[in-house]
Amino acid sequence: MRRIAYAQTVIGTDEHLADLVLRYAAVLARAGSADTVAMPGRVADGPIEPVSMLLGPASQITSWSDDEPFDADVTEAVADLEARIAEATGGGSRDAIGPGAIDEFDDLA
Repeated sequence: MRRIAYAQTVIGTDEHLADLVLRYAAVLARAGSADTVAMPGRVADGPIEPVSMLLGPASQITSWSDDEPFDADVTEAVADLEARIAEATGGGSRDAIGPGAIDEFDDLA
């Protein structure tokens, strides 16, 4: 499972899905745009349920891995985020932001 700290809330979700959330947030920040995304997540010790996040240029998101499994089907959410990233980058590859780029925020200013 991967944890995402967002708006004073820690959300547990799938590793790949969390990476896509960060990637999409970076794409939106570069474009000076915002969007709302929904994904399966767990807040605290609660059940897995849909979690919505507003991503934009001012989003402050932190993510880290832990050893807990995340047992939910994220196929739909992954496909949705991959499509949004492709659309936001002009239909290009979802790799329009290269590996490690989500950690390099100097070019966002």
